[in-house]
Amino acid sequence: MVTMPEELIQLLTQWHTVPVATTGPDGMPNVAGKSVMVMNPETIVWGELYFMQTYENLTRNSRASICVWQRSPPFRAYKVNGKVTIHEHDELAAQLDERVRTGHGMEFKARRDQLAAVYFTVEEVYDQTPGLETAGKRIA
Repeated sequence: MVTMPEELIQLLTQWHTVPVATTGPDGMPNVAGKSVMVMNPETIVWGELYFMQTYENLTRNSRASICVWQRSPPFRAYKVNGKVTIHEHDELAAQLDERVRTGHGMEFKARRDQLAAVYFTVEEVYDQTPGLETAGKRIA
């Protein structure tokens, strides 16, 4: 397990939705916006609401990648690689489902009755800040 830098945690907390990349069975990349929460410095969680391509990809290959960046100068950016554990029909899924339902109204009416809680364990953190000295450097 890897600990995220505090600045990365702050960025993830500020963003409502971040791009999450997965890989399909044919090797085709998939990216989808996910509303994430930082559970602790080693874990990010999101709710899987629609059980479509991202969910299907993660059930076959539990690896994913998240990217987040500062939107105004001084620009900072990070890529986080990790492995997910999907919780369905358990206490963790129920707790997250209640939290999401409380925070959102009818905009999620098309989703399934119960979401899955996706726990992303951080394995690698890369600096993606523009610059020859920074971009692509593993920092955790």
